[in-house]
Amino acid sequence: MDALDGTTMELHNSFLQVESTTHFPLDCISDIEVVDGNELKASFYEYADAVPKYFNDQIGKLSEGISFTVTGNLSVNCERFSINLVYNNDSRDVALHINPRLPQNYIVRNTKVQDIWGNEEVSSALPFLLSRGEEFSIQVLVTEACYMISVNGQHFAAYTHRIPYRDVRILEVKGDVSNVEMKRTLVLKYPERLPQSEANNIELHIDDGINEIDASVEETVKIPHEWCIISAPNTQSDSSPKRNNSSNDLGLTLPYYGALPPNSLVDGRCLKIEGRVRLLPHSFYINLQQGQDIWPHPVIAFHLNPRFSKASSGAIGKAVVCRNAWLNGAWAQEERSEFDTNFRPGRSFCLAIVCTKTSFEVYVNRQFMTDFKYKVSPEVVDTVYIQGDVKLWNVTLEKNQMIKGKNMRVYQNPWFFSE
Repeated sequence: MDALDGTTMELHNSFLQVESTTHFPLDCISDIEVVDGNELKASFYEYADAVPKYFNDQIGKLSEGISFTVTGNLSVNCERFSINLVYNNDSRDVALHINPRLPQNYIVRNTKVQDIWGNEEVSSALPFLLSRGEEFSIQVLVTEACYMISVNGQHFAAYTHRIPYRDVRILEVKGDVSNVEMKRTLVLKYPERLPQSEANNIELHIDDGINEIDASVEETVKIPHEWCIISAPNTQSDSSPKRNNSSNDLGLTLPYYGALPPNSLVDGRCLKIEGRVRLLPHSFYINLQQGQDIWPHPVIAFHLNPRFSKASSGAIGKAVVCRNAWLNGAWAQEERSEFDTNFRPGRSFCLAIVCTKTSFEVYVNRQFMTDFKYKVSPEVVDTVYIQGDVKLWNVTLEKNQMIKGKNMRVYQNPWFFSE
């Protein structure tokens, strides 16, 4: 490599030493491993056709809130393509390289300085959302801390700045795509929602005319049959009747956004979430929040996050259950408990988050699990956000009804029931 001047050497050294974050929120730090640009791995960053499918060296100065939305079509035999934010210097340093690789079903993020690539970031909680022959929309938002990247209207990943973003002057697109266009805007919120990423309207079962239910009536959970039993692959012949792949069978898409009317979460109501835990769960979380935006960070009245034990022994449903709230620009004091839960890998569950006068109470399969004192009024909640290792098929808002003949509700904390 040619000798570097003092300014470039300082920038180069900071790139080699910088630490990066691979998840949002920004709490998982790992050192950057540099990769020699002449090694075989670097061939993934080159294209047979070196001519960009889109090139713009007049994108203007970058600042927080500037958003670039790149749209186009993937070719029917698309292997990979890239979106690059580039310096206009001799080495054409790449501040952000977004590289979807369709055979591997992941999206690489990286940075290049003086022809040296840094460590690839590939992890994301969002499933791979790109398909050959289909249209795509990728949004890149600039913030002071990082670039935020969304795919087809869903937040995908955050990428911490490794070199200063203010020196970016070029946006280019390379690879197996066509009809590429770019829109530059100054936005007040992120991500830009598309029809396929709009929030679901949560069903409301809050008829004020029904105040009590008979004590002999047991709640039932209608579970799709194929989620109750883990069985061998279906060996039916083509002539056998086929299942109707209705939305009930397929469940709700994750990440899930559900919309509630204003002032929905009041004393005496509960949010009911029905689904199934995945076979090898790591964690999942439910946010009761204000708004659907990722940026600026929304107010979160209740963050419920079961994290399953990796221990090979002990209770199958054992988990560390974290509870928290986001207000005034930061997380509150986290509460966490480790105990056995009614969540079982591969098994269905009915989770109820109940609003009382002072707290959220959480029940799993009718059994009390934990509670969380209000840090934020639940009445501000208008969005339910669910992500992680679960399969969902229903989210509803219901009344926590009184049981006829008893001074207690269907969901009643056993430690605080009234005589």
